[in-house]
Amino acid sequence: MTYPVLELDDLVVRYGNFTALKGISAQFPGGGLGLLGPNGAGKSSMLRSILGLIEPTSGQVRLFGQSTKKDPAGLRRRIGYMPERDTWVGGMSAVRGLAHLAEICGFFPDDAMLRAHDVLYFVGLGEERYREVHTFSTGMRQRFKLAASLVHDPDLLFLDEPTNGLDPRGRTRMLDLIERVCNEHGIHLILASHLLPDVERLCDQVWVLDRGEMKKSERMETLTAAARGAKRVRVERHQVGAFTDAVTAAGLHLGTGRSDTEFVLSRGEEADVENGEVFDLAAQAGVRLLAVQAAARSLEDAFLEALTAEGS
Repeated sequence: MTYPVLELDDLVVRYGNFTALKGISAQFPGGGLGLLGPNGAGKSSMLRSILGLIEPTSGQVRLFGQSTKKDPAGLRRRIGYMPERDTWVGGMSAVRGLAHLAEICGFFPDDAMLRAHDVLYFVGLGEERYREVHTFSTGMRQRFKLAASLVHDPDLLFLDEPTNGLDPRGRTRMLDLIERVCNEHGIHLILASHLLPDVERLCDQVWVLDRGEMKKSERMETLTAAARGAKRVRVERHQVGAFTDAVTAAGLHLGTGRSDTEFVLSRGEEADVENGEVFDLAAQAGVRLLAVQAAARSLEDAFLEALTAEGS
């Protein structure tokens, strides 16, 4: 029998009189899971409960079909965790510190050192492996933390804001590494991030939390599916006025796009907007179309919709 990678069964976490998680039940079958929510939503409490860092008030957490209360040490050996804050052993080189972590996870000393070298080369720190981590740049420290989460070859990787503080180049490099880890090595991913494009790139399922409640649990393609028959259209800047007038006169709904020359045309739930109809409108108005495509909504749109649903 194949079990989900993660199952939450009526999970409740309280700190005194404050309830951080309010009876959450959900399943993550595997792949990449994005954990989203505003500050105070309960993401950290959920992660700590799953990792065994706090004891839930009630409910149950199961990893790979097994309760985290049974053989917690064995389950932790299957988990890699990259925290948001910097963590390393002071006074050691990167390779010695990583080998030390591998030994703690059960590697023999010689095997631990070999593994540390391999993982540091994988994350692009092979040439810097004999430096102490506190001398690293922000991007290098983030990659060292990723290496530390991978050194014992886990089955499931928890990443908490892995691109935090990185410039665009460093962020792209980190995302490329995470993609390789998941795609080439078959490691499952749970990603907590405020950067929705990162989640959209790396994850195929999303959980949206707010005020300790699960607001949405969906696959990515469902969350970002195009509205019924809607079309995303881009026109020349000097022809925006003529195009919007033609669309309005035709009785179509005109939504804003990603720029002031892009628009989303829809007809609600009545019928699809056909490509031919868009081209006919443009021809009648003397407008040159630069692009016409299905209007998939962004993850940001879906995220905000989940938070505002039902009076949230």
